[in-house]
Amino acid sequence: MGKSKQLKTTEPLAAGIILGAFLLCMALSAFGYGRAQAAAQRAARQAVGAAAQVADSSRLFAGYTQLEDPLLVLVNNWVPLPEGWEVTPRMVDDELVDLRMYEDYTAMCRAAAQEDVWFWVASGYRSVEEQRGVLGRAIGEGEQAGLTAEAARQEALRTIARPGYSEHHTGLAIDLNDVSSGFEDTPAYAWLQRRGADYGFIQRYQGDKSHITGIDNESWHYRYVGKKHAKEMRRLDMCLEEYVVYLQKQGVR
Repeated sequence: MGKSKQLKTTEPLAAGIILGAFLLCMALSAFGYGRAQAAAQRAARQAVGAAAQVADSSRLFAGYTQLEDPLLVLVNNWVPLPEGWEVTPRMVDDELVDLRMYEDYTAMCRAAAQEDVWFWVASGYRSVEEQRGVLGRAIGEGEQAGLTAEAARQEALRTIARPGYSEHHTGLAIDLNDVSSGFEDTPAYAWLQRRGADYGFIQRYQGDKSHITGIDNESWHYRYVGKKHAKEMRRLDMCLEEYVVYLQKQGVR
């Protein structure tokens, strides 16, 4: 009788010890993974070096040679659209995009819809002439608000690329939904932050990378780079400028 009573009192204690050990192992494992990921990000950023300094961006990308993978084409304030670049157009939500992103974009929309999250393309491919019009209208609005012509131009260039230097020329960039800062507070944005890379899409311009990209935070602007690259960029916490320089330093062409 005494032995039976002893077993009953020690069983919960043993179970508690086992559960505690299991939880401790899980916590240490998660901690170890987090440290490993942070270490990988630090090492990658160190490999990039000068790419992390926006003051050096114009020098870093002067005469830039594009990587061979067309999904990693770089178009920014310092690198124009490559000569001879071709877009194979496909219509999505009354906007044109390049065929290379079409399948993954539609798959992403289907997956999001299953969770009652919805996307639509507000702006896709733009010709150089169309970009000239977008920039001109923004400058005009700034002047109407009382800015000088130069001040209005500089203000517009914070979020609008010069003609010939816009990612929209590639057909691989899209502006989603209402194209406003309010998009950052929507379920659609939260979903993209979790799952966008699984379908090859990255938020191209993030606030904490504006000193590198030269563009303010744009929660609505997404770039297709393919699943492999998007996941790796997410893992390394890199924007496209950092990532292409990182790859080149690894010997990738």
